[in-house]
Amino acid sequence: MNRFALLAFAALIGSAAHAQILQSIITPEKAVGVVNQSLEGTWLSEVRPAGLSAGAPPLLNFVTFHPNGTLVLSASDGNQGVGHGVWARVGDRKFLVTIFFFNYDGNRALTTVVKARINLQLSLDGLTNKSTNEVVVMDRTGKIMATIPGGTGAAVRLSPEIPADFYDFQKIQ
Repeated sequence: MNRFALLAFAALIGSAAHAQILQSIITPEKAVGVVNQSLEGTWLSEVRPAGLSAGAPPLLNFVTFHPNGTLVLSASDGNQGVGHGVWARVGDRKFLVTIFFFNYDGNRALTTVVKARINLQLSLDGLTNKSTNEVVVMDRTGKIMATIPGGTGAAVRLSPEIPADFYDFQKIQ
């Protein structure tokens, strides 16, 4: 066998072995898919601050998580301003979230600044989450007035929905 044929044969064997390892290195039935590892999107959340009576309704918020790790929160409570914050993935479907917002009195005068620290666990399907929170209440100068642990929350990810006339509308040219 000449040298060229030997090199060509060795290359074929090497590439076949390389292709085989690429096909066998992963065991699909045991692999855990890397999915639902992001909070990106808009969520409707229910928050139960610590100390909220059992019969009281939870606080509702819309939260939009951006891909760059920032977020915006719109509260249903008229005494709370728009929240701004940051989020980071810290484990498998686990996240830390910190949100800041202003609270106002009935005349819309600033009363407190709130920082909420949140531990968040995303569901396996990525459509819901559960959380615990700690709220730090500060006065207008930033002096800490109270730190309140023990709050809980739950949220559902919003998704586009098809209106009744969707298919007819799509036929319009």
